[in-house]
Amino acid sequence: MGLILNDAYVQLAFISLIMLISFVLLRRGKHLNLKEPPLVPYKYPIIGHTIDYYKDNENFIKKCHAEYGEIFSLYLFGKVQTFVGKELFPEVFRNHNDFCFNEAGRELFNLFGKVFVTFDSSTTQLIQIILVLEPPLKFFQFIIAKPIAATMVGEELSDDKELVNSFANVTTDFIPFLSIPPVLNFIHPYLHQQVMIIVFKYLNNPFKMHRELIKKKITPVIEKRLREMKESGDNYVSPIDILQRYTELLHKDYTIDIDVVTDNMIISIFASVYNTSNSLTFCLHELVNNPQFLKEILEEQKQLYKSNEKSYYSTEQIARMEKLDSFIKETLRVNVNNVALQHKTLSSYFTFSNGYQVPKGRLVNIRLGEVHFDKELQSQTADEFNAFRYLKKNSPATRADNSFLTFGLGKHTCPGRHFAVNEIKVALHYLLLNYDIKKSTSEKIKPKIYGSFKFPSDEGLIFEKKSV
Repeated sequence: MGLILNDAYVQLAFISLIMLISFVLLRRGKHLNLKEPPLVPYKYPIIGHTIDYYKDNENFIKKCHAEYGEIFSLYLFGKVQTFVGKELFPEVFRNHNDFCFNEAGRELFNLFGKVFVTFDSSTTQLIQIILVLEPPLKFFQFIIAKPIAATMVGEELSDDKELVNSFANVTTDFIPFLSIPPVLNFIHPYLHQQVMIIVFKYLNNPFKMHRELIKKKITPVIEKRLREMKESGDNYVSPIDILQRYTELLHKDYTIDIDVVTDNMIISIFASVYNTSNSLTFCLHELVNNPQFLKEILEEQKQLYKSNEKSYYSTEQIARMEKLDSFIKETLRVNVNNVALQHKTLSSYFTFSNGYQVPKGRLVNIRLGEVHFDKELQSQTADEFNAFRYLKKNSPATRADNSFLTFGLGKHTCPGRHFAVNEIKVALHYLLLNYDIKKSTSEKIKPKIYGSFKFPSDEGLIFEKKSV
């Protein structure tokens, strides 16, 4: 009986401690007497809005916007976060000294600590005559990984099948860990992060194996380049790839921390292979969902192919894929995460133009779905998919503005967007010219939605080789 009572007291003390920590976190920053955005009321202590936010994010965010206006705050996983829409988001992007996108990312998952800084025969080998890709994303990750490997690690390693396979799969093996709800943050705001760091660094997992493989492959190449740089001096001819750039930036007296280079490479892989593969998959899903646009897009590709006398396309020729470019941009517009581009407040506090203030450390989220589907910003047909929406607007897919935030905005607009869009164009150009692409179902293919995030459906696609 005494043991049972002792257990009950321990549980009560533990629950009380959690509630005390949550109360302190909620009150943190209020001593500044700031005019904070309205905190939406919630039913459950400690849990706050977390369940509603992940259960039906789109409708929940719309409801909060309708009831509390342009800016409001929610209590998610033990922390107050603020949300802004189309009126205030430009202020987040403009004020670089007050808000930081990278710092928000580190708070979410700071695994690495301080961070400094044409299709070939493989496609033909993968697709023969007729093939059902299910799920298609994993296949496209391999296609995208091949040219990205050439850009990242150069000629020495771009044909290494083991390395290219790791490039393609590292993000797939990483995402399940990122999707684990940070429930430990209910106890302390950084507890989930610390536990995940321990898992990735010290326990066996697929991601750790990828990291060790990438490190093993790039180490001799980096060491060879450093020797040549030292011996040749000003006469050294630098390879044109990202690995060389990291080597030049991070070495000191021709010695370098390979772990730092490896971690930077993995971050680059994650940003390029996974996001580009997702976008390519979304494009193919929209193509089979909206076949009325296929004829004009395909005709454009045929004309470009006929006029090309070389075995590759220049950037100028790729820029002539205007209908395809508009289609890609529309795909990126409609398949956007409902909430994204989180920034962390760096200054002691920031005052928005409407008078509301957020304290240092506050995470500010952009309601991206609201911006991309707003009828004032996009037109009255914002809810419809129009492949040629941007065709006559002189607005290529790489152009970021107040109505298109897929690549961010302002000073920190994604620097790799031109490469990513061109890669998607070349991939679609090749696939459209060589294959009839169909759905494996009669239903419209819809993205998978987890909380505020959209992911490509696992629904299969049928590729049928065209006759010559």
